[in-house]
This record gives sequence, structure tokens and C-alpha cells, in this order.
Amino acid sequence: MITNLVLSNQCQHTKDKMKTLPILVLVTFAIFKGSEGYVQVAFTARMNSDALNLQSGSAIPYDVEVVDASNAYDNTNHKFTAPSAGLYFFTWSVTSLPGYPVDTALVKEKAYNNNEIIGKLSCHNFSKSNKRNTCAQSTLAQLNAGEKIWVKATERMSLVSGTYWPTFSGIKL
Repeated sequence: MITNLVLSNQCQHTKDKMKTLPILVLVTFAIFKGSEGYVQVAFTARMNSDALNLQSGSAIPYDVEVVDASNAYDNTNHKFTAPSAGLYFFTWSVTSLPGYPVDTALVKEKAYNNNEIIGKLSCHNFSKSNKRNTCAQSTLAQLNAGEKIWVKATERMSLVSGTYWPTFSGIKL
């Protein structure tokens, strides 16, 4: 719940105290401050192992829940289900193997397999070296309660995880 969002570092009744607080702290406090009856919605999941030979349309296996404040991320089907309607911010990352492209899409699941792509990420490393390439993308989405969001492979591909820990995160604004 966003309450008392302050976009300057001054406030009439506490002007002197507010001068020393950075704007970022105020905005962060305003966004994350919960009130009674309000459920904070936020999650981060990461890949635990390499995903070799994923088929087009497969969910990217972000299988380790790092944070799931509202228990809305399912690490078995790799999908987030919005517990309430609102505006959400999502970000995801992938790591490509040398010489192999990684093409993904953020999907808003619809009935009858009529899914809507709300974001795309292409990560290509055509280097002859043995270096990997990590890429990330972010987007906003207006969701209704019960709608599902997930990251899918848009081409047949392989992803590397290892120590790179590609992630999928979301938060209700």
C-alpha cells in the first residue's frame, strides 16, 4: 500500500527532520509500509541448475524461492498468481551459453491458451570465448486477482545457472 508518498525531501510539519533523509528512503518506506489487513505481495525465485534443451513454450525453471511474501509463486510450475488486482512490477534475468541465443517472453496467462506476451528478452553471446552473457528485462503489468505470470522460452534453447543465479521477481506497487 502506498501511503504518504513524498517526492521531495521536505514536509511542512517535519521540515527540519526531513532535510537529512534521502528521497529514496522515503519512497521505499512509502511503498513497503504495510498496514493492518494489507498483504504485501513480493517474490524472487532463482534457477538452481542448468536448463538444457528447453523446448519453445516451456516455462523457465526458476525453482528456488528466495522470497515469497504472499505465497503466490509456485516453484513447481514456475508461475506467479496475483493474489489481488493491481499494478505489478516484474523483472527477470537469464544467462546464455557461449554461442547460443536465449529468447524469452513474460507471459500473462489467458483462458484457452490465448496467452498475452507482455515483455521480451533476447540474450545472445556469439563470442568465440568461453564467457557467458547475462541479460535482464523489466516491465509493468496490470493484473486481476488470479491471473498468472510466467517466463517462457520462445525458441528451443539452453540456459546456464551455476553461480550466475538468473532470477524472476515481482512486486505489487
